[in-house]
Amino acid sequence: MSGFKKNGMVALPGPLVKTCPQCQKALQIITHFQAKNVACPACNRVLEVRSASLEVVKFQNKGKHEPLLPIGQKGKLKDIPYTVVGFLVNKEKNFKYYWREYMLFNAVHGYAFLSEYDGHWNYFTLISDFARSTSSINDPCHYMGREFRLFHKYGTEVVFAQGEFFWKIYEDKSRQIEYISPPYMLARSISAEEQTWMLGEYLEPEEIQQAFALEAEMPQQYDVGSIEPFSQDFSIKKVGKMAGIAAAIVCVLQVLFFSFHQNKVLLEEQYSLPSDSYIQPLPPVSSSVVEVTSTLGGGSSLEMELYAPVNNSWLSAGVSLMNTQTGKEYYIEIGVEYYSGTSEGENWSEGSPRTSEILSAIPAGKYQVLIQPFRESGTYGSNTPTWFSLTIRNDVPIWSNFLVCLLFLGAIPLVQGIRAYSFERSRWMSSDYSPYAQE
Repeated sequence: MSGFKKNGMVALPGPLVKTCPQCQKALQIITHFQAKNVACPACNRVLEVRSASLEVVKFQNKGKHEPLLPIGQKGKLKDIPYTVVGFLVNKEKNFKYYWREYMLFNAVHGYAFLSEYDGHWNYFTLISDFARSTSSINDPCHYMGREFRLFHKYGTEVVFAQGEFFWKIYEDKSRQIEYISPPYMLARSISAEEQTWMLGEYLEPEEIQQAFALEAEMPQQYDVGSIEPFSQDFSIKKVGKMAGIAAAIVCVLQVLFFSFHQNKVLLEEQYSLPSDSYIQPLPPVSSSVVEVTSTLGGGSSLEMELYAPVNNSWLSAGVSLMNTQTGKEYYIEIGVEYYSGTSEGENWSEGSPRTSEILSAIPAGKYQVLIQPFRESGTYGSNTPTWFSLTIRNDVPIWSNFLVCLLFLGAIPLVQGIRAYSFERSRWMSSDYSPYAQE
């Protein structure tokens, strides 16, 4: 919410002192005769500033409205020193939406405004270098190379005021129109006399707290602010770029690792099996000793490739590698199956007579290879596999880790995109002009 009106001229140095006609309290007016209204903190009267005196125009009920930034508080925003000269509690006409505005003043730069709604803070300054190129209020605006989309239209009512103001706050009938391009907003104020534009920027509560040296706890934030950015440190564009760079590095490393892999055959043998398929269990097979060599990473990856002439049957083998020096054993079970036939006049098949598995991080050393074969019992005739072959390769490239890494890197911007989409939907839920309304 903005609800900002006009911008005044630069005030003279030193406060102007006038007396409240209701309670006789001396009031210091920092902005001098730019002030049109002054709210007396002692009697809660809103006073109109005349050339020689003050005149009561309205009594207001203070209620529980207490400014977080006290009138007279000094601070520094965007390298500009400000003094808090006014505080307003506004209400949207016809709806029970309340927000708070703080009017800031600098003798050189003039006025600026802070708006706080549901714990979200927006900093507004007058702009004079913007000219709207389209006549329709609903059309987007373009400023600073950004597109600003219509977010809200509303009228305001003042509920409570403290400090001094350069317009007659209870007589203002202007209408506010907001266009957003997070973290910025263009706020347009239209009255019978004039039209003004303000540029708003989202500020984190910690920035306000630090700028004005506040010790009080900041208001709790609810929902998504109208121009709250999704993430300034991890935007979708930045995350996507980082993920792309990381994926490129992973690809280069994979190519380098692939080029240095030995991919050496340690064992390539064929083993015979009994032709009688009812012989169970099959006798174990002891193969030769193989030597696993070390790699850059220390351990080595071993690929076990099994082939058997299975036909409507299966065969598996438990392969054990026992280190001849340490006695430590590494075990893997690998199997093949192949089935085919005809169903409703169409041929079908599934499985394969060849498969491979990988053992990773096997320490260098000499290993005795022990194989325990298994096959389907009772298969008929030529369906019984009577032999199988086993090939062991040392230091083979592992593509699964590479692919998993790429999938993970691709998932990061995807997840961030889903989060950003949800964030934007939540932002526009409070707008009558949501681009998500038709979804």
